[in-house]
Amino acid sequence: MKLPKRLGKYELIMQIGAGASGKVYLAHDTFAHREVAVKLIDQSTLNDPEFTEASLKQLITEISLAGKLEHPHIVAILDASIADDSGYVAMEYVPGGNLARFTDPANLLPIETILQIIFKCCGALDYAYRQGVIHRDIKPENLMLVSGTDVKIADFGSSIFYQSQITQKVVVGSPAYMSLEQITGERLTFASDMYSLGVVTYQLLTGTLPFRANRMTELFDAIAHHQPDTPGTIRQGISPKLDRIIMRMIAKNPVDRYSCWAELALDLADAGRFSSLHQPINDSDKFTMLRKNDELSLLTDPDLWELIHASKWTRIPSRTVMMKEGDPAYSMYILAEGSIKVTKNGYLLNMIKPAEHFGEMSYIKRGTSRHATLETMSDCIVAEFQFDALDCLSKGCQLRLSRILLSAMTNRVALADDRIVQMYG
Repeated sequence: MKLPKRLGKYELIMQIGAGASGKVYLAHDTFAHREVAVKLIDQSTLNDPEFTEASLKQLITEISLAGKLEHPHIVAILDASIADDSGYVAMEYVPGGNLARFTDPANLLPIETILQIIFKCCGALDYAYRQGVIHRDIKPENLMLVSGTDVKIADFGSSIFYQSQITQKVVVGSPAYMSLEQITGERLTFASDMYSLGVVTYQLLTGTLPFRANRMTELFDAIAHHQPDTPGTIRQGISPKLDRIIMRMIAKNPVDRYSCWAELALDLADAGRFSSLHQPINDSDKFTMLRKNDELSLLTDPDLWELIHASKWTRIPSRTVMMKEGDPAYSMYILAEGSIKVTKNGYLLNMIKPAEHFGEMSYIKRGTSRHATLETMSDCIVAEFQFDALDCLSKGCQLRLSRILLSAMTNRVALADDRIVQMYG
């Protein structure tokens, strides 16, 4: 296909990827003045006899659903145009490239890094599933690395092209990541995406696929009947617990996999958790700690990821003075682990317990100073949220957070009133 210089409002710059259904180009959105990724769907794909009018309608429906997904670990679909003989999908551009290069045995990522990436994929796929969307094409090429362990899942809505992919070839691409129920054409659930993510995890950890073959029929036979080696027999440093997690993800029967994404995510977080006071705090641990906070139940998973990205997490030893009364206030905090005592003029006012936030009054009323002194009574994990960073959150997240903080402040005032009544009758 000859590359046009312009496609509607998009100026195509260069090709940055290719798949069974089309090529992906870096483009400039001349209206929004930003870089985007534009996937041009091959005309041969749209003209395939197996790509019927019903397939076209299904594709449009799926892309429309995927376009409504708003999650920090999902590539946003910005625009789409699909016709009988042409089509494109414009997506958020992620410059970091995909994870395919880290499946090379000579270029494997650290085990802990892989666990953090897969943990975030679990949250994104769980969010999509709750919106009625199953990806159906999880593979390294569709996992885009932003930086560090921040990942974005791409290509939601493109799974309608599978049938032509399966009948054509298995040199590279999706079939090696397909669950048995997907190969046999059964009704798919989140468990099929979980299987595919398990295969990706296996490959990132070991540099090899659990099932390999030179021919399509041999590959499908292996997926259906063979039992792969555990990752720990291929790479040193993989714990038996992690082996069990991966093998459960790629179980042949969907009912033998995890019952939900949250169950899998908790096991992954536990498998990669550090215990030393001096070790960094993983994003998976941060997410788990915030999600356990009942006061934050109004926040969605995407909201929590926004807070994590806007925060600084610190391990603080016991008997450390965190702040003093009269200090200027630039941040609010959430205590994730440990206990903190609150004093004023040397008198004990309160004890802060895990999952409680503090310093929010200065966030609501800017320009005030600290009203009390805080000292850790045990080793603590504290999340700090600078006011400037909170101001950059999405409007929806800011609104929900403000409701939570105002409700907590109201409850504290009511509690203080009750104590005054009890003291003075």
